[in-house]
Amino acid sequence: MIFTNNSYYNSLDRIEDRTSDNEIEDPIELSSGAKSLNMDLGPQELGTSLNPFQHALHALNAKIKEGASKVEFEFFGAGKGQKDRATPESFDKEERAEMRALAEINEVQSSTHATVAVTGLAGFNPQRGFEEQNRNQTLREVKKAIDFAAEASTGGAIVLHTGEWDRPIFDEYGSDKTAGEIFNFTGYAEEEKRGMIPVVDARTGNMTTALRKDEPIYEPVFTTVAEREKELGVKLVGKKATNDETYAADDWIGISGEAIKRGWEYEPEKAKAMFRRVPHWNSAEMEFETTQRDWKYFQEKAKNWNEQHPGQDLAPEELFAKTQFMNSVLQARGSSLYHGQRYDMYKEHRDAAKKALEFYEKLDKTLPEEEKRRLVTKKGLSHEGSGLIPPKDMPIVDYLREQVKENENSMRYIHEASASADVQATKAQESMNNVMTVKKYGLKKSAESLAELGIQTWRKYEANKEHLQNPLFVAPENWNPLQYGSHPDELKEMVLEGRKAMVSKLSASLGKERAKEIAERHIKSTFDIGHLNLWKSHMQRKTDANGVPIESDEQFDKRFGKWALNKVKEMHEAKVLGHIHLSDNFGYDDEHINVGKGNAPIKEIMAFMVEKGYKDFVAEPGSYNPQTVLPEAWSFFGSPTYHIQGGGQGRFSQMHKRHFGYDAPPMYIVGAYSPSNEWKLWSEVPLE
Repeated sequence: MIFTNNSYYNSLDRIEDRTSDNEIEDPIELSSGAKSLNMDLGPQELGTSLNPFQHALHALNAKIKEGASKVEFEFFGAGKGQKDRATPESFDKEERAEMRALAEINEVQSSTHATVAVTGLAGFNPQRGFEEQNRNQTLREVKKAIDFAAEASTGGAIVLHTGEWDRPIFDEYGSDKTAGEIFNFTGYAEEEKRGMIPVVDARTGNMTTALRKDEPIYEPVFTTVAEREKELGVKLVGKKATNDETYAADDWIGISGEAIKRGWEYEPEKAKAMFRRVPHWNSAEMEFETTQRDWKYFQEKAKNWNEQHPGQDLAPEELFAKTQFMNSVLQARGSSLYHGQRYDMYKEHRDAAKKALEFYEKLDKTLPEEEKRRLVTKKGLSHEGSGLIPPKDMPIVDYLREQVKENENSMRYIHEASASADVQATKAQESMNNVMTVKKYGLKKSAESLAELGIQTWRKYEANKEHLQNPLFVAPENWNPLQYGSHPDELKEMVLEGRKAMVSKLSASLGKERAKEIAERHIKSTFDIGHLNLWKSHMQRKTDANGVPIESDEQFDKRFGKWALNKVKEMHEAKVLGHIHLSDNFGYDDEHINVGKGNAPIKEIMAFMVEKGYKDFVAEPGSYNPQTVLPEAWSFFGSPTYHIQGGGQGRFSQMHKRHFGYDAPPMYIVGAYSPSNEWKLWSEVPLE
């Protein structure tokens, strides 16, 4: 709402020059007794979300009357809208035009928050993995918000929550090095030992394994060249093997003395040769030897590989899963071989029986009945205990026919059993060759989604820019620490990868430089300080030698604030920050209490952002402060209100509590709050 310009200064006025005589010199004292932050940050820079359970036009009108000059449309519905769960499509073109006109008339800027009912752009399903139908549903909902923003808002951010996929916090940020200091984070106690090890199939995105780190797996022990060299007392290392490979000490020995080279985990063409390795036989126990592998073994193995092969990184979870699949391959190949090796025997018996049968069938046609009765053989029972039952006489022709049938049945069984085992082996080997980390697959899908949404945002902006004050941009927001996208490094990575994917799509038609410019303008991030503060409950306090915490709450909060500020600086340097959400909490859950009333490092981060020129801030209310969050935020940042008479200085929180919160009596009341004129005091003195 525009106030008239007169002799007094008010932050609700649209005044560009705030260097008048009325500029604040000392921070205002807050209700808590603390000093506010004198950042010259008022209604023009700091707005709030509209009531998502109210008609958007009415919600906009209400906030304008409260003095807001920056607002954010927010939607809770998905699919078809409901009365208390509106979607962007719940409002027609005329209503959208009215929203935009109302904002323009009152010089209010508006942004848009896509439905909170969908999270993540990768289409992740915790039970099954990545699903295209989930991803497409998310894109559909965000595109609704983009269309709405182009017609109803004044431009700016189209916000969507991240929540790309579940990932162990400890594995990624157990030792988070920031500004030269190590900060330790974990999802829960013993996550280091008990965390899940998920991988997906690179072809489909389906989950392929979901073991825990404390579940050991086993491998057969195979004979190495060094062991065979010691066993034979003959020099082998460095010499040619029977397959013209050169023996290395840690190569395996094949069944024909050939060298079986390592590296099957990284080079699929080597995998088939693994079946020729010679396992250790324990004659005393009558079994082949096995060895247990734990999570640390695969971590070390991956580290060594990555150091020796730059650019061909393998993750420990990939090696873990590949070993599992290799065991399945070996089992299936062994089963196939076991059945297959008897196939020739049954075939030979069948062929011999058929040949004899042909002879006796011809003979049977020429012999008299008396001779035929003599042409018999003894047939014994084949089942267990047949020794108690004497064999019976059986015509030799019938006997041979039965032999042909029995051998053919055995051959058919081998066909099915061996072929099925080969199918299982091939399936396991293909799965092994296509093992991929959740991050590698998911980040690609998230980037593809961001690119598609970025292009949609760009096109809508170009078609509607005559009535948009600011360019539209799609802006993923950090959210749940247990999911990818919540950490500042992840949010930055998402935006940068999304831009790369968008540039790749547009370069052919627009050129790389033009495409890069468009991608940077239409894909940015929404950074939520309250959501960042949820990482506090996952940061480990400093401890003594016995593991007892030695940091006070004040020291801990200060150290967390240092980490948070440096992460924000890194995002600023990467040029991915676009839109800022302000909320507060105590580090455990996303409660959205009033700004500055929890323990989020708002002061440190906002001081940096204001210094760097950021001006797009939205204070998000929670369940219990939809009316107080905005005036309390203005007070926190030192934005004053003045009495017209007498020029006295007040604060927004005082004004709010007096007229809305009823913590203080009003000086003047009208309308429905005023007593009826028919009511009188006992003295009959009228109320003024």
